[in-house]
Amino acid sequence: MFDELAKYKNNGHFFFERGQILSQVCNAPEKAGVYYILQLRKGKLQLVYIGASGTINQKGEFSNQLLKGRINNKQDGVKRQHFFEEIMVQKNIDAFDIYWFVTFDEKHQHIPTYVEALLLQKHFEIYGCLPELNKKF
Repeated sequence: MFDELAKYKNNGHFFFERGQILSQVCNAPEKAGVYYILQLRKGKLQLVYIGASGTINQKGEFSNQLLKGRINNKQDGVKRQHFFEEIMVQKNIDAFDIYWFVTFDEKHQHIPTYVEALLLQKHFEIYGCLPELNKKF
């Protein structure tokens, strides 16, 4: 769905399952980029969230959380560890598959929120809505 991400060679993903510690299974680096989250439920994958990390200031410096920190931070005011566990129980989700892409490095200087906006726009064009856990943009 996101061919735009193929150019970002510094990328990866990891699974988060109930009972695991998110900060231990997260293999994302402390670099600026984007990520998306798929839920695995009853053998089916569904995109549920698109996010970005790293706030860039006027001088071109990143002053906020980078990928690892952002993925492990909060969602809806709750630590992601607990947020994910609650959602997994409520919706009977087997696991989350979290993909990350470094968009700002020596090769590419693509501001993460710009790339996030492109991905959200593409999702909106296809489905007419944002992913389930993206409440607004």
